[in-house]
Amino acid sequence: MASISPARKLLAALFGICVVTWISIALSGCSAGQKGLLTITPEQYFYSAKESLETIDERNYEIRDLDEIIRILENAEKDAKKSEIIDKSRMYLVLANTLKARKLYQTALMKGEYVANRAEPFFVVNTKEVKETLRIANKWLRSCNAQFKTNLLQADLNFVRGLYFTQKMLTQHSRERKESLETAVKALRRCLGQAPDFKADFRLFGRDQTTREVRLRLIETLALGGQQADAYGLLSEYSFSAIAPAPGTTDIQDAPWNHLRGLTLAMMGRYEEAVEVLEKFKIIVPQDYPQVDEALWLLEGVFDRLAEVRDEDRYKMEARIVAALLKKLKGPFSKEQYSTSAHLYPRIMPGDNSFYDAATRFYRGRFTETIELLESLHNRGLMSSSNRISSRIMLVEAKLYAGQVITDDLLDEMLVLSEKDSLTPLQSERIAYLLARYVMDDDEKFSTRRIDHEGQSFIKSITGKPWAIEISHKRGGVKRAKQPVRSRDLKKQAEDEEVEREPGSMEAEIYANKHEDWVVSANMYLIALPELHLLGTGRIVGRESEGEGWIFKDDQIDGMRRRKRYLAIFEYDNSDSEKSLQGLLFKPR
Repeated sequence: MASISPARKLLAALFGICVVTWISIALSGCSAGQKGLLTITPEQYFYSAKESLETIDERNYEIRDLDEIIRILENAEKDAKKSEIIDKSRMYLVLANTLKARKLYQTALMKGEYVANRAEPFFVVNTKEVKETLRIANKWLRSCNAQFKTNLLQADLNFVRGLYFTQKMLTQHSRERKESLETAVKALRRCLGQAPDFKADFRLFGRDQTTREVRLRLIETLALGGQQADAYGLLSEYSFSAIAPAPGTTDIQDAPWNHLRGLTLAMMGRYEEAVEVLEKFKIIVPQDYPQVDEALWLLEGVFDRLAEVRDEDRYKMEARIVAALLKKLKGPFSKEQYSTSAHLYPRIMPGDNSFYDAATRFYRGRFTETIELLESLHNRGLMSSSNRISSRIMLVEAKLYAGQVITDDLLDEMLVLSEKDSLTPLQSERIAYLLARYVMDDDEKFSTRRIDHEGQSFIKSITGKPWAIEISHKRGGVKRAKQPVRSRDLKKQAEDEEVEREPGSMEAEIYANKHEDWVVSANMYLIALPELHLLGTGRIVGRESEGEGWIFKDDQIDGMRRRKRYLAIFEYDNSDSEKSLQGLLFKPR
């Protein structure tokens, strides 16, 4: 075979160089413009990460999948020029890091990675990695709080904020845990108030996030945060009951609702009732409900706890059957050994158990039985301080629904409870609601219709009627008249100068809480506690100010004293000409 001459080799090499150069120029575009066909814009970075985040397989994803999404979002945020892409990138970074922290926490919980030297039942999950991830999420959340210009995404941001603080709460204890719980609850409620027909800008694991999903997350936060009775109340409200199954399908069409109901009942120590709900998941396949593995894991833990409490071997056998089902599903619990979920459920004291029994009867409308149980708990039984307060509040409410007389002693006790700083936000709002109805002589006007009755009044009010989430107080100041500067004695000028005093004001964050509805008017009355004394001469008419909420101005607001507790009673009229009442406890600063 003849060899190729050096000249031909040189020509071939030059031809190859020319081809490569032409391809490079074609792909890179105009070099003078510094932008080529291969340049990826921040918008492309963002929407690529958004699609990846929304389509993650909930049953089969790993930390590295989220790490890649986070890396792409950081590139989008760094290079973006449009405020919308910057805001969205930061919000999605909070969401992605929160989901990563959630995955790390669930893995530690599933594998039983507990802090050393912690004897049962004081299991504490090792959350070192979780806290580090949440620290990064908090960095991006602070950026959103400081500068978030996309007003259309305020409800989305509050939803993400609620998810973040819920996850943060699970890594904390004592006062810090309570603060995170209250922040998460307020953020989720604010999301529902800002957008009663909420549909998030993003999907989670392929599912649209609507008002129902936000409320489910609110219930989950309350249940995991130790406020199980409030979580159960939100679940039991008639308009939020399980969606009816379609004809020909199983009776667990609304699997997410049943999942949270089972978790809440288990957290309340109502193990037999939790089994009735969670056993339905034995016939559910992952294609219909991807979280079926987690629901069955909860069921296995309930059986483990029943075997311990009842000391019966049959519950151990049931737990093994559920474990076998988990293996067959080939999900996260089939790959390796995992820890029982029994450690999730708190040790229920006898008094707490009786209170939860009363709470379930209360929301079923069995008020006479509820009253008997709650009266037997007065100053008796071992129970948490929070549940003891809730039991006294529920007793008053049950007596109102049952048509019984509220004695002066019970009213005085309510006023004493209203002074406690340890009240949770919902406890405070419930006390204020009952006191407002008492003051306005509306306590005997509860509807006897089943849909409004049976303990639904307060829950329906905070979720479906005009309601103020927060109020702030501002004292009036001296406003000097503007006059031209004159060359005269300053002391005499100060004496001659006219003085005008601005009245004090209160700003209330009020939401209609209903789709296609709005608040037409809002009036306020100020009541001093514990005297139940009306400040001033009567009502204070509010006006709505764009971007500031409802403003109430009056001279009587200046009559309030610092560190003294007051009851603000709001009278609302909505666009459907419906009237409603609300009370709110607060202390001026």
